[in-house]
Amino acid sequence: MNPKFNQTLILGYWGIRGLAQHIRLLLSYLDLPFEDKIYTSREAWFENDKPSIGFAFPNIPYLIDGEFKLTESSAIQKYVINKSHNNQLLGKNVQDTVRIESILGLFDDIWSEIAKNFWKKDEETIKQTLEKITPKLNNLAKFIGERNTTLEYLTLVDFVLAERSHYVEFLFPEQYKSWEFLGRIRDHINSLPSSQAYYSRENAIKSPFMPPSAFLNPVL
Repeated sequence: MNPKFNQTLILGYWGIRGLAQHIRLLLSYLDLPFEDKIYTSREAWFENDKPSIGFAFPNIPYLIDGEFKLTESSAIQKYVINKSHNNQLLGKNVQDTVRIESILGLFDDIWSEIAKNFWKKDEETIKQTLEKITPKLNNLAKFIGERNTTLEYLTLVDFVLAERSHYVEFLFPEQYKSWEFLGRIRDHINSLPSSQAYYSRENAIKSPFMPPSAFLNPVL
């Protein structure tokens, strides 16, 4: 725990990896003390906390920092980076900052195509998804080359890509082998002492990836 931050943050989410896993690993990397507030029932969130905690835009994942309350994973990840003053995770210069934003946007497009396949089994949709994401992942592969980070140094986008790589591998195991950069980035994130420290926590979330209502659910 970083002695500069004596107030524990609260990260609220379901007991799955989902949209919060990369934030958990990011918080560990930033050495920000945090409590994993894990919801195990819909009632606990929808009936109890959602209407009562006082969010401007109620949703999960959420972050509570004292009196400050924030929702939406994209906002949370940038907030904790700025709070820790580890701003190089968002880019060391303006060019890298916009490169990171560009790649995050690209992978958001990839993710939106991938995610829908976990809620409904449709071979035609899976085929169409592969057709749509292949050129984008091929372009990323060319951009990253042999690096084990997206840029020349560790950034936010590496935490995002590392986690989302599991879903790509689960849906397209054969094609995944040709996108070696995803495995390299995932291995790099998992090898960080901070990631290993998170996974050694008694309440660390390792699986499942998706909620029980998902038709498909990746496994480790």
